[in-house]
Amino acid sequence: MAPYFPLYVLRSDGKSEILTKARKKESNLPTDDQLDSRPDARGNVDYFKELEAGDAKEVDWRRKLGGMLIHEIGGQAHPGSNYILAALPENYRLYERVKSASGGSETTDAYLYGHPHGRKKRYRSPGDFFPHLLWLATDESSDSDNCSCKFCAPEDIQVFEKPDKAKPPEPIKKDESNTKKELLPTKSPATGTKPMVVVPQRSNSQDKGISATKPPASKPMLGAPLPPAVARQAGPQPLIPTQLAPAKCFEQDQDGQWNKYLFRPGELAWFNRGTAWGLSVILKRTLTRDAQHQDRAKYLVQPLSHPLHHPPTRIIETEEGLRPWLAWSPPSPIHPGLASTPGLTYNTIDWKGVSTGRYGHGDAEVDGSIFAAKAVDDSFTLFEPLANNTVTTGERIYNGLYVGGEKIWTGEPIRLRVGSGQDIMVVHSIIERLKPGSTSTSSASIGLVGDIYKFSTLQLQPGVEPPDNRHLPIRLRQDMEYRNRATIQTKRTLSYWRIVQAQARVPITDVKGRWYESSTLLPILKGPDDFSRDLQRGEVGDAGQWMNARGDCNVVPGNMAPRTGTRHVHRLEAFGKSIPAGTKISRGLDGPPEDQVFPSIASLAAAAAGEGQGQGPMQGVEEEGPKGGKEVAGVSDGDIEQFMDLDRMEEGYVQQYAEGGGQL
Repeated sequence: MAPYFPLYVLRSDGKSEILTKARKKESNLPTDDQLDSRPDARGNVDYFKELEAGDAKEVDWRRKLGGMLIHEIGGQAHPGSNYILAALPENYRLYERVKSASGGSETTDAYLYGHPHGRKKRYRSPGDFFPHLLWLATDESSDSDNCSCKFCAPEDIQVFEKPDKAKPPEPIKKDESNTKKELLPTKSPATGTKPMVVVPQRSNSQDKGISATKPPASKPMLGAPLPPAVARQAGPQPLIPTQLAPAKCFEQDQDGQWNKYLFRPGELAWFNRGTAWGLSVILKRTLTRDAQHQDRAKYLVQPLSHPLHHPPTRIIETEEGLRPWLAWSPPSPIHPGLASTPGLTYNTIDWKGVSTGRYGHGDAEVDGSIFAAKAVDDSFTLFEPLANNTVTTGERIYNGLYVGGEKIWTGEPIRLRVGSGQDIMVVHSIIERLKPGSTSTSSASIGLVGDIYKFSTLQLQPGVEPPDNRHLPIRLRQDMEYRNRATIQTKRTLSYWRIVQAQARVPITDVKGRWYESSTLLPILKGPDDFSRDLQRGEVGDAGQWMNARGDCNVVPGNMAPRTGTRHVHRLEAFGKSIPAGTKISRGLDGPPEDQVFPSIASLAAAAAGEGQGQGPMQGVEEEGPKGGKEVAGVSDGDIEQFMDLDRMEEGYVQQYAEGGGQL
């Protein structure tokens, strides 16, 4: 294994205690009630425990933070080497929340405490904490106004003034600095961004994998310039957003609508099993009308498992019974033998040995789903080819991409790893580029081209308005209007998506995942009561701060770089034997009529008798959630008419399934 070189961050603002508004001291860690590990009267467990230095999860946090930090500030002193924080900043402590229902499996999530604003300002992931760490490592002024993390600058506030017509414009000065101003806006020219990070030089002890105990004497390295994908644009001309192309199929149009469907066929998702949560693939979806005549989404899912047994499909009646794959981190395997053996994959595990107890006691179905989900996360599938220019440019252009557990279309926003870590891209092209002189797709590179945006906020003032960008997808605009209605009343602020680069190109490895509406996803992740309380306070953050990134669950010790992953021609191949043979993923409105039909009551009744007898996937179905409602076959009134608006059909209605390269 390649050695890890420690990084020493020489400054910390962490507090072990804070003063409350009542001028009383308060420990900056979970409360005594939260630290109580005793089960409640129903046998449920919910408590926090501190992760000591050297714990596997604590080490994983430091590895990820070290890798992100060295990537951002540059100074690759040891090419091909790996980096790790020698320690978390002083007074920052990592806690793990342990939850389990009586008789159910245990789930854990980590939280980092220590922010000077108190215990409620805790970080949920390394990516969540990284903007603050970067500020600690680079801002010599120690001014938290320069920090872009969600607690120091939750609204990224910028005050815009109306231009003075009588005052001539100032000449544009060429920026000769190579520091990262996009991540750390400075208050004045005197504010520096010299990294306060020590990267030790190679030593014999490090060559042998022995970690140093003291920060070695070494000159701090200067920050590297931003990568081309997020570099600040120079010049007097404003950035012009790229015009959105019309949807090219019905399903793309459905997924482009605000508050319509949260999940998509072919996606990996958590589903509520009753006493615990499991992992599944979305097979099909439709809309039902509730008692208030409102459309509600309903889904058919196939639980993942080991190849020797497959549970029946399930109907999930409400979106509250599902979670995006990246909303949670998968737990460690239950079988001790699987958990202690590194390098295992779904296809290399002896599942017969697992079922006979060779790897200790555990749940083979749960462990099968965990390993299967990790394999899916490490995969990608291109679908709906639009153009083939391999003879002239060596490129093929596609309309969509399955990346990890999620489905992405052109014309919609995605989350990016580059920039502040919270930037998004509106995708305009998905491009496969072959190597020169090669016709093999195995060595082709996958890139996404689009406009990159940053979340920005301005104070509400007369005559001051954010720029009107009609080239943003409707989901982005509607969600921002929803969030602004809350902040205008409580904080007197308006937010908007500010374009920072047009027609940027990023590799598939820089894609975190789909962008989700805060107005739709946060009520599910937080719970309706907590979300309503935050909404009344005007505290509607970005849903991306609650999400992991594709590849986080597959980080390999010794290699922090995100992987491109395994390419599959058809989406079902990514799930392999974790789902029954003959399983089909619906193409919805773009497929045959039977793709929209859900199992009948009769098939539900036949499921119980058929489970475990080798019947097909559609013969074993269990239903979750409330009954009732009128099915409308995946589309509500007016959707077909809206989609078939001829003004939006500039390039015609394109379907490529019959021509090959389809998504299934």
